[in-house]
Amino acid sequence: MSHNLFVSLLFVFATLVSSASSADENLPVAVRLKSCDARIALAAAKELLNGPKSLKEPLEMFGPAFVLFQNDERDEAVFWFYAAQLRVQYQLAFEKGDRGQLLSIMRMTTGAPINNYAFQDVSNLGRILDRVLEWDKATPNPYRNRPKTDAINKQLEQVYAGLNDLKTKIASEKEELETEARKAAPRIEQMYSMKNNPHCRAGQVDPANVASETAKEKVLIGEYIMNNQDIIRNAGEIKNTWVEYGSTRSTDTMPFRYEVGVMSTAGKESYAIVDVSRTDGEVKFSLVCIARLRWVSRGVHTDPCSQ
Repeated sequence: MSHNLFVSLLFVFATLVSSASSADENLPVAVRLKSCDARIALAAAKELLNGPKSLKEPLEMFGPAFVLFQNDERDEAVFWFYAAQLRVQYQLAFEKGDRGQLLSIMRMTTGAPINNYAFQDVSNLGRILDRVLEWDKATPNPYRNRPKTDAINKQLEQVYAGLNDLKTKIASEKEELETEARKAAPRIEQMYSMKNNPHCRAGQVDPANVASETAKEKVLIGEYIMNNQDIIRNAGEIKNTWVEYGSTRSTDTMPFRYEVGVMSTAGKESYAIVDVSRTDGEVKFSLVCIARLRWVSRGVHTDPCSQ
């Protein structure tokens, strides 16, 4: 299991749902999944869930399941959440790595709102779990025909027994489970509501478009640096520039500040701290200061302009 999958799962969970600006429909499906445009995100989710890749790596079903939940296809979200768990647990009988840890993370994050919804109507949940078992039997499983030891067979038996135990539990504890879930629902709905996602408010770049828009800004900021008289006076003739990094607030999708490396033809290196503002699609840069030291050499809590 790659670190990239771990990062992508968490990123998807953190940035989903309702729209401030429309994403490009020609973007790769995994990028479109992050969109705040419900139509685009839902289409991407269904494309991923119905594609062969999710069967080979079922952890990738969790992100699309959460998209379905956030965009009001909640029974389908419950179905895919439990289908994903079943297939990951099956996979774990053959391949370990860090999948078990990632499964636990998905249960705690994606699982919190989806389970709260599901447990408000346990009869409906029972029917969905039956659908999951039917789907599992009818859908190809790349691990099903692999050679099995007695230990693997025992682990697989426990996987299905666990699902049946859940069905028994929700049937026997119906009133208690539904009461508890409904009591917690207002708090959880508030926490996971698409209306409260700051990345999807008006004026924000759609999360699916952030990479392409940032790339465009890096070109613009290079032009800004090359033509800024204060930077030219400090550096002399500029040979080249490069963006070191961008600083982004947790409530925003795009950086509010860039640090740009500047190399003069004489070999002098400096670092321009540049703020960026965006109004009605227009991007404007303003020079904050020119630092002598690269960010990795400066004090973490020290003003870069004083160094």
